[in-house]
Amino acid sequence: MKTAAIVLIGNELLSGKIVDENAAYAAVQFRAAGVSLRRIAVVPDEPDEIVAEVRRCSQAVDVVVTSGGVGPTHDDITLECIARAFDRRVLRDPALEDLLRAHFKDRLTEDHLRMADLPEGAELVFGGPIAWPVVKLGNVYILPGVPQIFRAKLDAILPAFRGGRFVLRSLYLQADEGRIAALLRDVESRLPVQIGSYPRFDGADHRVRVTVEARESAPVDEAVRLLVLQLPPEWVVRVDPPV
Repeated sequence: MKTAAIVLIGNELLSGKIVDENAAYAAVQFRAAGVSLRRIAVVPDEPDEIVAEVRRCSQAVDVVVTSGGVGPTHDDITLECIARAFDRRVLRDPALEDLLRAHFKDRLTEDHLRMADLPEGAELVFGGPIAWPVVKLGNVYILPGVPQIFRAKLDAILPAFRGGRFVLRSLYLQADEGRIAALLRDVESRLPVQIGSYPRFDGADHRVRVTVEARESAPVDEAVRLLVLQLPPEWVVRVDPPV
């Protein structure tokens, strides 16, 4: 099973000026692809912070996706920071320079050309509906922060590390979390599953949703069976998918 981390880069995210959409989208897509997301980090536009976080994530997981900091403005420093994280030089890529010149034409500035300055040894990954490639260095995929472009490029690279699937079933209960905690803990300790408990306070037909998940269906089905067997029948509103 592949593991992943997302590094969101930008002062605007930490100040609240921009509400992040990319991490939530990536989490859902990783899940659907069978990739286990292990970390979401948000870092400011400060080189040392970016370098340290990218290094940490690159060493800890199989795939790192960064978001933001790849444009032509003064605070777009992601590419040079990732070069530092891998102890690489920054070199101008001729293929990207040609793309930039063809796109901007007489509007081209030296700041636009900075987007062609890549870490030494970086790869260009083409694909998806947007012609601009994803820059990849080692296990780090460097994506833009604009949500619609981020989504398109993430969708394009996901097949490269798609794994199996997660199996998930949910129990909707009319029960207090404190009264089911011991049972959930016991079942989780006996089977290779992850159990989550999520209360509701909005007048829904249940007070808590319990999720049971694993990479295979057999332990999930057994955990659900044990829970239903030991819970008072009147507490169980429904099981989804049903038994």
